[in-house]
Formats: sequence, structure tokens, C-alpha cells
Amino acid sequence: MKALLFQVFLGPILLLLAAAPLAAQTRMVRVVTYNIEADINRVTAPLPGLIAPPASPGSYQSGGVLEGIGEELLNGHAQPLDVLALEETTSNPQTVAPIVNALNTFYGVAGMYSNSSYQATESGGDTADGNGPNAVVFNTRTLQLLASVPVDPAGGPSHLDSASGELREVMRYEFAPAGVPVTASNVFYVYVSHYKSGTTSSDQSERAGEAAIIRTNEAIDLPANARVIYVGDYNVTASGEAGYQTMLAATAPNGITQGGGIDPMNTNNNQSINWGASTTATNMLALETEHSYALEYRDDLQVMTTNAYYGAAGGLKYVPGTYHVFGNNGTTAYYGSVNNGANTALANRLVTNGPVFIPAAQLFLDLTNASDHLPVVADYTIPLPAPVISSVSVLAPNLVVTVANCATNSVLTLLTSTNLALALTNWTAMAATTATSGNVAFTATNAWDAANPGGFFIFREN
Repeated sequence: MKALLFQVFLGPILLLLAAAPLAAQTRMVRVVTYNIEADINRVTAPLPGLIAPPASPGSYQSGGVLEGIGEELLNGHAQPLDVLALEETTSNPQTVAPIVNALNTFYGVAGMYSNSSYQATESGGDTADGNGPNAVVFNTRTLQLLASVPVDPAGGPSHLDSASGELREVMRYEFAPAGVPVTASNVFYVYVSHYKSGTTSSDQSERAGEAAIIRTNEAIDLPANARVIYVGDYNVTASGEAGYQTMLAATAPNGITQGGGIDPMNTNNNQSINWGASTTATNMLALETEHSYALEYRDDLQVMTTNAYYGAAGGLKYVPGTYHVFGNNGTTAYYGSVNNGANTALANRLVTNGPVFIPAAQLFLDLTNASDHLPVVADYTIPLPAPVISSVSVLAPNLVVTVANCATNSVLTLLTSTNLALALTNWTAMAATTATSGNVAFTATNAWDAANPGGFFIFREN
């Protein structure tokens, strides 16, 4: 919420007490990466549980895992997902479009979600057997997609092969907040990748090749201070692997010092961790993302540039404490199913955030049907320009307020009180409107009261 206070003395004098903009405002952005396994055993559509209950796969109004993510409280805050990075789709029409449709149906807002129209590709044109393309879905009410850029090996997509190490075309998506002008400080980038699986030395070498392609692309194509999130199925087993270390290195393979990532779950870059080993340590178990029905690997990650992680001023910032595996808090044993009856990962963490409430028991069932992986979720903030009152005029008995720097589709409300110390919840709403552009003029009918020559007003934007 953003608010501006001003006071109008009714008579010959009009005094504006807060015509300057407030301090910088932010918008919360919930980012999810999810290998949805919609490309194996002739499966091309979202699996049951992802967008609707397994027992009723066409009931989008009932929701599934993706809608359940929007119910989860992180640092006391719940909101629908904003960026959904997908691995193992079959194609945009077959896999991604149904997800978009289901999300829009659940939240009851046409066009609330959309996806990149770019169709990523893969080695040999084989979309089956876990080789399906990467994709993205995003919330149009909070974000605008500025660009969808394939990140291919040297020579182009025909070199998506073992020699380059990149088998599924890496995608780079450029985002900015919806409804406000694009500036250098509010742009951020999401790389979506699916590295080679396996534990052999050649598998690790291929993962290192893909990581080198990503880091080199970032260093060549993006600004030196770009805010970047590197998400996807890393298929990493040990923290000392070359590919993982390439993503965390301060210097890109081409020698340019920029774009180095940090893993929020390994901030000191301990290179001796084996995420695939049997363990009873809850802090290790809580990182496992595969398999949802038999946890044993930490495959899926959100790695981010250090400026985002440490919250450097002027761009996207990670919200500390929000990075986690949805549905796993370490109370599920190694090789156990998250749907075990004793999993407390969602206990006291869910609130209604849609037409229905999806309980934890249902979500655990959904998770073990929707994919063999679990989604990784984190919240970030992104700066927005602060609203500023550009003019106030009295057209008795009405008050006309003009405001600049509004976020398109935000709800503007004018509140009034004669007591500045009164709690905001007790102020009286005089008028409300929805911003259709950055500059809005609206009229508060009968706000001018000759018997109240010094009323206070607060303009609020939600």
C-alpha cells in the first residue's frame, strides 16, 4: 500500500502538505521453478494435481499445487505466484496453455496469467523422455514480459547436444513491473534451464558446459549490475561439481567479472556437500526436491546474483527467509513421500487466497501426483515509482485530485478524517477508482464541507 497525506483549508487558501513523492515503494514478486514431468510416457498435458485435484482433473476452480503456492504464508505474506519457470513441458499449446487457462479460471480474472509465446526447443526435436522444452508463465497484473531470448550454444540450436553440454534450450526472460514505466532499476532477468541428468563424469561435464553458456551469455548480453535469477532443474548431486561452481563464480568463463550467483541454501559455498546421500539431518532433507514420493535429490534451485540476494539498492531484492521447497520442511524422511501423514511443511502456513481453500492434506496428495519433482519458491521485491499528488482543486462541493506515477490497474482511494491521529482503519472513504494509466484525476463527490475548514485527506493506492 502507498499513501499520501494532504490537508485542504476550505476558503480562499488551498494548502497541499504532501505534493512530493513518498519514499520508494516496492512490489512483492513470488517466483517458482518447477519440473512438471509433462513429457514422459506420452504425457503432454499437465499431470493431475498440478492445476486441479487428481480425483477431478477438470475442476480448475478447485485448484492444485500451483494455486496452493498462492495460499502459503512466507514471512506472514501470501500471494498468487508471479513467475512460474517450467521444465519438462511438451509444448506451449499442449502443456503451458492449459496451465494459463486453469490459473485464470481459478482466480476468476480473464488474462490474469499469460505465457511467453516463444516456443523453446531441445536436442534432436525430441520432447519426450524428460527432454521437453523450458517455458514460463507470469502474472500480467504484477509483471510485464519484455523479452524472451533463447540462449543457445555457439552455432545455434542445431548444437543442442552432448558436445556443447546444453540439451534443452535455455531461456532468458526479461521482466519489469506491470503498469509502470520500465526503468533500469526495475528490470530483472530469469534464466530457465534443465541440465543433463546423471552422475557420470561425462554428465557432470555436460552440466558444466551448459553453465558456461549461461554465464557467458549473461556477461556479454546484460548490464554489469543486472539483477538475475538462475532457476531450473540443475540435476546437481554434489556442491563441488564444476557446473554448480561455474554458476557461483564471481567471474564468467570469458573473464568478465559479473553475474556471479549465490545459492541461498549454501551462502558460504561449501564445496563438500553431497545432496544425494542418505541423511537424517532435517536441514539437508528440507532441500530435497526429487522425488516427491521418494525424496533423495536436491535437483531444483533458484540461484541469484549477489546484488539481489544481499538487497543492494536499486533493483530486485530477495526477501530473506522465503526460499524453500514447497511441501518439504525436513519432516519427511530420506526416500519418503511428502504425502506421509506426518509432514508438517504446510502446517499453519496456508490461508484462503482464491475462491476456495485448498487444505494441506490435499496439497500433499496433489504434489505426489503433479510431478516427480517439488517446486522451489522464493519471494522478491521490486522497486516501483512512488505516487505523487500533482494537483488538488475544490469544485464545491467536490474535491478533485490528480495523481501521477500510479500503477496501472491499482485501486485508488481517498480517505478523510478531522483527526490526524485517528487509526487509518477509522478514516472515511470518500471516493475510489481504478487507475487506467500512470496519471489519474478523480473526483470525491461532496468532499468539500464548509463546516469542516481543515479536514485531512489521505490518498491510498493498493
